[in-house]
Amino acid sequence: MVITKISGGLGNQMFQYAIAKSIAIKNNDKFSLDVSFYPKQTLRKYELNLFNIEEDLQNAENIFDKIKRKLGFISKEYFIEKEIAVFDKEVFDYKDKIILDGYWQNEKYFKDIKDEIVKDFIPKNSISDEAKEYLRLIKSLMSVSLHIRRGDYVQDNTTNINHGICGIEYYKEAIKYFENKYTNITFFIFSDDIAWCKENFEFIDNKVFVDNTKSAIDDLELMKNCKYNIIANSTFSWWGAWLNDNKNKVVVSPKQWFTKKEWQDKNIACDDWIKI
Repeated sequence: MVITKISGGLGNQMFQYAIAKSIAIKNNDKFSLDVSFYPKQTLRKYELNLFNIEEDLQNAENIFDKIKRKLGFISKEYFIEKEIAVFDKEVFDYKDKIILDGYWQNEKYFKDIKDEIVKDFIPKNSISDEAKEYLRLIKSLMSVSLHIRRGDYVQDNTTNINHGICGIEYYKEAIKYFENKYTNITFFIFSDDIAWCKENFEFIDNKVFVDNTKSAIDDLELMKNCKYNIIANSTFSWWGAWLNDNKNKVVVSPKQWFTKKEWQDKNIACDDWIKI
């Protein structure tokens, strides 16, 4: 049995799901999702159930297991991610049961079952009518999604120290890359702070602010349907780009993903993405 602890926002949840399914398939096993992180949460909520996933929910540990782990007694079944963003092949080797605790932000864990992961991450329900209008426009144009992550990256001190935010200069260079390579392109701007974007991205000539969608699923579906992607140092826009099935897609991502000193040499962007 493979049990994966689900935590964080939607992007992190998707990584935690994807690794569990991949390990289970490789070992002809079953997998379950431990969502015990969420009942006491106010900032985040469990959202994987919005997708067409395999969903078997259970708690990985009882209260006594949690106490023992906090005291330093870790079960052999418990596999904690050793190093953020770094592929660890040992996670695929276990006997009867494994409990995954980490973010697992590396496509190497599940790249070879991409078709299955893409199928699982199809929304259960249709996107909103507002999103459908944007989607028609996106499919009719040379569309580039441009995602700006602010929210907790700005407001939460710990998150800001770990991640930081992509500056305007990064976006200017990314935009220039596409403008030099293609003609008649339109940038579709996604953000959790559209008001800020409208004040700071007036320099883009052809742009559409995506500002009245109804959910994160709406935005994810729209980003993945753009022909090209400019992502932030955000797992949410990472998935928007990774799920994009345009055979000629180009993804521009930040060269530096983390600002935390110990993580500055780590980057979760795929090898074939352009890093600026």
